[in-house]
Amino acid sequence: MNPLTCLTLKAFLAAVCSLEASLPEEVQGEIGRVAQTGEYDRLDGIARNCPQLQANYRKARKVLHRPSQERNKGADFLPDETPDPLNTETENFARNIEELKDMQALLDKIEAELRGTEGDESEVPETIQRVLAAEDCFAIARQLFPYRPLA
Repeated sequence: MNPLTCLTLKAFLAAVCSLEASLPEEVQGEIGRVAQTGEYDRLDGIARNCPQLQANYRKARKVLHRPSQERNKGADFLPDETPDPLNTETENFARNIEELKDMQALLDKIEAELRGTEGDESEVPETIQRVLAAEDCFAIARQLFPYRPLA
């Protein structure tokens, strides 16, 4: 399995685990066909076109891309010593990082399952295939990878 397919599979499973209810039957049918054919790259299109999965899929992809985005930051640039102008208004740039930490923990569990005992991600493990082939992938995924997002 190539790295992009692996990334798609991790983000897709994380999005399914973070659902609050089961997916519609037509979406579940598409996921089942992916499990039968082994065309896991199609999960990206399913997640991006399914309103229930879309937001959490993007959040999972963002968390998965974070290490590559932060690598080498600041190596080529010297800090700017000019002072910032005085800001009299309070800016609220706070983000809910706890939610991202929860997503990272879920993605770590999924990655550990994908790596299995051999320590590689060359094949999709039987447990992951079982999740994708199930009539209700949400129920099976939540059993294997418990996830309780913050309210």
